[in-house]
Amino acid sequence: MNSLSNYLWKRLVIPFSILVLASLIIAKFVQWQGIFVNLAATFIGILLTVLYVDYILKQHEKGRWAAAEFLINRRIERFAIVTSTQFRLVFGFKSDIYDRNINMENPSSRRLEIIRINENLLLPSVSNKIQNLNQEDWKKLARQMQITWEMGDKLYEVFGNRLDPLIVSSILSIQDEIESVFNYYRIWPDILGVPDEELPVSRKTDITKDKRAMEDNITKHVNNILLKSTELLRNLEPKI
Repeated sequence: MNSLSNYLWKRLVIPFSILVLASLIIAKFVQWQGIFVNLAATFIGILLTVLYVDYILKQHEKGRWAAAEFLINRRIERFAIVTSTQFRLVFGFKSDIYDRNINMENPSSRRLEIIRINENLLLPSVSNKIQNLNQEDWKKLARQMQITWEMGDKLYEVFGNRLDPLIVSSILSIQDEIESVFNYYRIWPDILGVPDEELPVSRKTDITKDKRAMEDNITKHVNNILLKSTELLRNLEPKI
């Protein structure tokens, strides 16, 4: 429908708008029995008809896709929730952090609760939690980030032509940040998660310093992931 609407604007609305303007300008300078004024009025009538048809087509298409878009949004929401939940789990936060008075069956309530957890619990703890991950935690997180990445790919591949550009931008940005975190682990799995006292003794000071720098950079990327997953939930919920 977007392509049809764009086609109507390019081939009909814009040209007829130019014809209306041109007719009115000519009528101002050429008094020829009001023919150019009549032409302008005719073009305006055609233009209004085209705009009305465009509006009707958009409403019709919106109605046809209403049920599908609801289901698509559920999948996008699931991606955003999984994106933040992978860190909740590896950070050691249990399910009791959820407000039991919240109706998690209601989409708006559910999204608001995930946003609350992201902003009030996960984001403030990222730096400390990243430094305390062990090697097993990193293995679990790496596996889960791979799954999350593939979920984003699937969303774009299957529903890309139906997604709002803001949604697409959020998904791709989250994937970029996940890739950055995953690259650190892929390159230095023998450093991340290893206790400082177990790092090689010969270069212990340098490696410890390098490890702190990695953890600082990873913290920034994880912060961005949580912020962007929160933004994604907000884009799904205009009233938030």
